[in-house]
Amino acid sequence: MDSFTFCPNPECEHHQKALIPNWYVALGTYFTKCFGRIQRYRCKSCRRIFSSQTFSLDYYAKRTIDYEKLEGLLSSSMSQRALSRHFNLSCNTVQNRIDRLARQALALHARLRTTLPPTEAVCIDGFVSFDTSQYFPNNITMAVTKDSQFIHSMTHATLRRSGRMTNAQKERRAELDRAFSFEKRSLERSFQELLDALAETWKPRPGMKYVLITDEKKEYARALARHFMEAFITHTTVSSKAPRTRINPLFSSNYTDREVRKDQANHRRETVCFSRNVGNMMNRLIVYMVWHNYKKPYRISKKGKNMLTHGEAAGITKEAIACERALLFRERAFLSRAAMPALEIRLW
Repeated sequence: MDSFTFCPNPECEHHQKALIPNWYVALGTYFTKCFGRIQRYRCKSCRRIFSSQTFSLDYYAKRTIDYEKLEGLLSSSMSQRALSRHFNLSCNTVQNRIDRLARQALALHARLRTTLPPTEAVCIDGFVSFDTSQYFPNNITMAVTKDSQFIHSMTHATLRRSGRMTNAQKERRAELDRAFSFEKRSLERSFQELLDALAETWKPRPGMKYVLITDEKKEYARALARHFMEAFITHTTVSSKAPRTRINPLFSSNYTDREVRKDQANHRRETVCFSRNVGNMMNRLIVYMVWHNYKKPYRISKKGKNMLTHGEAAGITKEAIACERALLFRERAFLSRAAMPALEIRLW
């Protein structure tokens, strides 16, 4: 008989943690082509019926996939169509597995981030790409630690196309302006969401100042002035025209932008793999964020030994990362049991 530590029903008293040892009973079996015979159970308290597959990352799946390989290939600039060919699955099935992996990644990141020392400065800057077409540019604002290049959180804002355009492009944009309403002050909203997420780690403490580094966007200054964390933050600004070298205080943001552009197929320059759907694009970025933080080496040494990940460089222990990554591909995460900021609940 399988052993479970909680009931999958969010309304049950045993959901967060089982209050008694024998809180469920076996209730027959059923057969699936993918997994064979599956044991079914019933909770004694809420009477909810569930099975061993309820707690699996492959719940309701008709085909299995190697999630660890999917994570690595997705984070190595392989497009969704290429992933479909590699795994011999449809594009919709591949996206479904990416969605599942993204939710797992959000839960893992939320748990590990609570152990992150709150002493390191954080850089916030926007990564510019587009969704659906170049008439819908976006700004993916990311918070990255200054020295360890640990991606803390990210958010998305859709912008109105600007810059130099031909007369035909201006007419097309005018048509879209009549058909769509673009969010006002979307950059301020996205920056404020990142401040809310940072507040989960940067616990306000009297007399303590946290260092935040951004470029000179007025939207950032306006959003910070209205946020409760403003009293606990020392805000440093850097000109966006400054050379993007290692001595630039925003080097971590510039480095992360370059890595995302290199490692995500849908953000390459002049690509046919561009994002068609905002939610799907953010799920791919979430998987990449967790791979970058907890799997990718912080620096590759000449000997190739004792390589830290970005999470370890930021202060998270190797043992904690190994434990959580083992669960990432095995045990299904539940939103009702994951403590995360409102931004990441919306991403979920």
